[in-house]
Amino acid sequence: MRRTKKKTLTEGEKILDRVKRVGMIILGVSENRNWIELLYEGDLAHAKRIELPGASQILVEEIPHKTTVYEHPRTMIYLDGPCDIEICREGNQIVVRGQKVEPAA
Repeated sequence: MRRTKKKTLTEGEKILDRVKRVGMIILGVSENRNWIELLYEGDLAHAKRIELPGASQILVEEIPHKTTVYEHPRTMIYLDGPCDIEICREGNQIVVRGQKVEPAA
């Protein structure tokens, strides 16, 4: 199993949201607005949508995933099991990072 190193916030970062047990991420652009939709693992009928102001660039960092599907105007990222996701703003960039949830022993 590969573990990612938990990054600490730098001075210019602002946390926009933290969501637990995400199974899929959808990155989308409609008109001049970007958005992120997080679908919960095992319950894809429920989602959390995060509207992003302006035309921000979205970066996804080191999240364990199975498949990425690009279908204009969105990109769907299917994760390799449930992950805890953190979304931060760094200037005009939005950074999405996460860690796989360890199964209960």
